[in-house]
Amino acid sequence: MVLRTVKLMFMALSVQFLLSCGEGHDSQVIVKDFMKSNMNLDDYKIIGWSKLNDTYFVSDSMTNVMHTDAELSGKVKQGTKYTPATEKLRFIQVEYTVYDDTLKQTFYLDDQLTGVVCFK
Repeated sequence: MVLRTVKLMFMALSVQFLLSCGEGHDSQVIVKDFMKSNMNLDDYKIIGWSKLNDTYFVSDSMTNVMHTDAELSGKVKQGTKYTPATEKLRFIQVEYTVYDDTLKQTFYLDDQLTGVVCFK
């Protein structure tokens, strides 16, 4: 009985681990596409990723501030469209180089991983 329970628990954890790896890859693809299509980056190279995490602590007003900051600072192209926010957001950090500078930014995605909601 105990062996069966341990075996079932191991299988459940294995499935969860494999699913989370897929989500991490999906989020990286979404962020790469966003950077390529919407950001004003001439020559950049991604050098690292964080783990994909969840948050409930990004409000609509914080999202709006990040949108405004990104546009006013010239980080994104004029009229960049973002995915609507959900109650729970997923976030991932990307570290990349632009010429000789190393930058790190956090990208927030909707809970279904369909697109970028905002970034800082």
